[in-house]
Amino acid sequence: MVSTENVDDNTPLPDGWTIGDVRRRSRDGAARLLDPSTPVYLAPNEPDQSVPLNIDLIVDFSGLYLARCVDDGEWYMGQRATPDEPILCWSSYGDDLSTAIDNL
Repeated sequence: MVSTENVDDNTPLPDGWTIGDVRRRSRDGAARLLDPSTPVYLAPNEPDQSVPLNIDLIVDFSGLYLARCVDDGEWYMGQRATPDEPILCWSSYGDDLSTAIDNL
């Protein structure tokens, strides 16, 4: 089963960001951090071609997700059909959180 647990709002974010900053930038007052042990895959075409990503942060924006990859520091955007499924990402939106949020 996939973790759906929220992470404490005091979890450190990059470059001095807070979850409040993320909510303001995204205009999503419900944005929240998820447990980074949630499985995340880069699945650009088909689920059977997906590649697991090593993630240290996940932000939930009411159904869209940004997940930061440990290996390259980039933010990957994705979604999932239900809260108990892994997050399937389609692309990287770079290593800058504000740019990734602006692309939601």
